[in-house]
Amino acid sequence: MDVTTDFLRTLIAVCECKSFSRATVRVHKSQAAISTQIAKLEEQAGSKFIERSQRQFRLTKEGELFLNFAHEVIAQTDAIHGALLALKNGNLEEVHIGATRSVGIYVLPEVIGSIAKQFPKLKMTVLSQARAITYESLQQGSLDLAVLLADSAPRGFVSVALRSEPLCFVISAKHPMAAKKIVSRAELQTVPFIHGLKGNEFSDLVDDALEKYHFPRPANGMAISNLRARKEAARAGVGVTVLPHFTVKDEVRSKSLKILTIKEGGLQNTQLMIVEAHRHSPNTNVELVKNALVEKLAIEQRHQN
Repeated sequence: MDVTTDFLRTLIAVCECKSFSRATVRVHKSQAAISTQIAKLEEQAGSKFIERSQRQFRLTKEGELFLNFAHEVIAQTDAIHGALLALKNGNLEEVHIGATRSVGIYVLPEVIGSIAKQFPKLKMTVLSQARAITYESLQQGSLDLAVLLADSAPRGFVSVALRSEPLCFVISAKHPMAAKKIVSRAELQTVPFIHGLKGNEFSDLVDDALEKYHFPRPANGMAISNLRARKEAARAGVGVTVLPHFTVKDEVRSKSLKILTIKEGGLQNTQLMIVEAHRHSPNTNVELVKNALVEKLAIEQRHQN
């Protein structure tokens, strides 16, 4: 659908006034103009929003659903307009963004740099830390929002999924196994496995995924605490490891690492998501940054596809 906020505001006014005629005062339009706008919305949606056969004003189920959408769009539009106005007037209230370490290293720098170029007066701070500490900081209000990688939406927070992120089995492109188009789980078990330390959130996520999808544990291997160091160990030919796709895309492109295709199927995708506390931040610039993050990361995903 291609609708304007003016049409959405008209629909909201009609629903709140429960009358086409009373809404004329609210939106400063004639009743005929209001009727035309509502009819165009219904035509584009292919559904009737208002029960015109009823004497008492009543929305259809489709109308109730669309009204919720209209409220969300208008709320976001007003928030962004307020943030842009605040920036124009010199309100430089800083936005504090949290991130899990892999996201802070591999995903956010380029995206934040792009946002900074788009809004040069906007101040942003990015803090990369453990997921548990990030959640605590969100609850305490020291972070406005966070971008993180998880296998499911966290409870007690508001989250927006940005895109799916595959967990990939990667190995040095020079390793003999890299020449195989498809690798069985039994073959995978013969290669040393580079894993993280227990208690590390990403390492635990990988361990849980391996157990859930019944991957046999290799007989030998080594533990490396740092995700980047695990990647470098794999590239050096030490063994195979599991990493998010965004951490290895450059090495795969340059053919120093190979993503293995597993015959019996790989691991379930994780989610890159924006997470906020339930309470709304009073900082008017937060909504501006959140929408910019969604836009930039969606563009990046389309380029990857």
